[in-house]
Amino acid sequence: MKTISRGLLCALIILASAGLLSANQEVEVERNLAAADAFFEKSDYPAAIEAYFKAAALSTKPENLSRAYFGLSLCHFYQRDMAESVRWMRKVALVDPDKRISADAYPKPFVDLFTQVLAEARAKGTPVVSPGRVEGPPATAPQPKTVEVAPEKAEPPPAAAPVLPPAAGVSSAGDFWSRLAGRFEISVHFSDWTVSPVTSLFESALKDEFGEAIQTAINRELNRRYPFLIKGPFSSDLALDSEGSNFGFELRYYARGRAGTFSLGLGFEKTNIAFSASGTARQEYAPAGVAEAAASAKIETKPFATHLSFRWEIGSPAARVKPFVTFGLGLAPLDGTFEYSYLGTYSYAGYQESIQDAAKKDFKALSEDIDFDIPDLIVFLQMDIGLKIEIFRGLFLTGQAGLWNGFHLRGGIGYRF
Repeated sequence: MKTISRGLLCALIILASAGLLSANQEVEVERNLAAADAFFEKSDYPAAIEAYFKAAALSTKPENLSRAYFGLSLCHFYQRDMAESVRWMRKVALVDPDKRISADAYPKPFVDLFTQVLAEARAKGTPVVSPGRVEGPPATAPQPKTVEVAPEKAEPPPAAAPVLPPAAGVSSAGDFWSRLAGRFEISVHFSDWTVSPVTSLFESALKDEFGEAIQTAINRELNRRYPFLIKGPFSSDLALDSEGSNFGFELRYYARGRAGTFSLGLGFEKTNIAFSASGTARQEYAPAGVAEAAASAKIETKPFATHLSFRWEIGSPAARVKPFVTFGLGLAPLDGTFEYSYLGTYSYAGYQESIQDAAKKDFKALSEDIDFDIPDLIVFLQMDIGLKIEIFRGLFLTGQAGLWNGFHLRGGIGYRF
């Protein structure tokens, strides 16, 4: 009787010890899974793979094995190792054959591939892995140390689960989509443009040019009527203004895919730039004549530029809200128009008559009038900061502010494949 009691007591002690070790082991599994998830969020896929391997090697729970295998599959997908990604998908099918994922949370190519692999596994009757069977990591991964408790009677190891044959077309199709996933982004945008904050830097020179153009037009008209007029002092009171807009289409490329934060952009930009001046002008003549008029002038150009830009996004690639900085350079043919008009009176010794004129000319004619060669090309310099907000998987809004041959505020919408 004492022998039986002692044997029963030993068995109970062994069972209790095994249960305690198993519980402690699953705590370590949860710790490794949490660490792996954190590495994944930082796009540190090698570290995430190592942590998922450790969790898979230690766990005996199907739900933890499913989570670890799925994490390994996703990490290898982002690293473009499609063979390994599919291999771990098949292991998910062994422990969690009914697992479902959504394209709202994962890249669509990955979701399509995962769904295909699990569907094929179910169609072929995927066996379920025994909870006691632990999948060990490959030779390249560090082997975790485990504590083994010898049972009273050794149980024969479970039969190895059969390996499913590769899904037809999975490797080539998956590899094609994985190479594109997260690498390309298209967007459209619209900007409001002005130089008003720094107008004072060149306001005086530009007002003088507009005033000189109006003076030339008034003198030309009065000299046509009165050839012997002698030109005297000229003065003008013109207020300068600037306005413009920009809209365009942009294609961006991320060399590292979804893990990348640097991108190269090629844009096609239509920009409208206009400077205008309005006010009064006064031209005196010897000995007593004077012409006074309300005048306005405007110079406008609408170049279509090809633009190359470099963007650095700040923060985790997985974040939904990301600030960024952009530097860019563009080039466009330069053409445009200059127009002016005035309406007023010419007075001399009590006699008064009305004067008026208006004209519009292109840059080529303007160059001849002012005896200055206007360049054939215009260079656009871009330096700005912005904010990118993902509103749905791959779909985002952007806002930018900075330099674009002036100051611009830009809003846009885009999609990252």
